[in-house]
Amino acid sequence: MNNSNQKPGETPNKLMELMMLNILQKHGITKESVKGQVTDEQKQLILDLLEELKQQSNALADRAKATSQNTKPK
Repeated sequence: MNNSNQKPGETPNKLMELMMLNILQKHGITKESVKGQVTDEQKQLILDLLEELKQQSNALADRAKATSQNTKPK
């Protein structure tokens, strides 16, 4: 696969989105099933969790990139 047309930060976001969708699907959660049942506080907690996961995945990707650049033979 050629990912040259993707933005640098797009891959961790796609991975996080895929993981969240898989978790929700595994538990039978759909947009229709939760419509009107999720409070504003719960929505904010979910958004905060997603932001935290995004930061962690970006940090992991940056660390992996730095490690691969440092271990390249000269």
